[in-house]
Amino acid sequence: MDSSDALHLRIRAATEKDVLLGMFFDSSMENLQRQLGPTEAEAVRKEVFGSRNIVSFFRYPVADLLKLVDLGVKRNRTSSRKYDDAIADFGRAAVNYFFDSQAGKMMSFLSGDEPHRLMASSPAAYKAVTAFGERSYERVSARSGKLICHGELLGAAWTQGVVEQALLKAAKVSARVRMEVKNPSGSDFIAHVEW
Repeated sequence: MDSSDALHLRIRAATEKDVLLGMFFDSSMENLQRQLGPTEAEAVRKEVFGSRNIVSFFRYPVADLLKLVDLGVKRNRTSSRKYDDAIADFGRAAVNYFFDSQAGKMMSFLSGDEPHRLMASSPAAYKAVTAFGERSYERVSARSGKLICHGELLGAAWTQGVVEQALLKAAKVSARVRMEVKNPSGSDFIAHVEW
């Protein structure tokens, strides 16, 4: 589903206008600290950002985030997990970070514990925090739906982690997510979701 090669295709496809909130960098750094320890996580951050600081509610290039994540996954020599599973962890970490914020608490409150309502609100939530990609949600049955993504530079594995964790954290349901990837970079895909 995801690989370093696919991620690098997304990095090359990203323009300077393809930005997202710094909170994604914050959640990714927290995830790297859990995986690599604080010293190695900081070394990865410095390799990508040098001395630049990240502020949660400023916007930064998604390409820099993808470089950070790729380098972090490659540096994690203690994990025997597949590459796409490691990327999905960054998506899960982003959800946890977001739902702990004021905006996330408001979204959780507004969507309640209804999975379809939560999934239907996700395209607007993405639009608020990213400047790339098109997303739509379709209800398929009472307990399933599909999230359709085009130009999603974070990729299918990241999005799978987001969907699984968001439904678990906000709607209190365990979801099964099957990704149908449509292009070599993994930026166009359909997330088929059941709970």
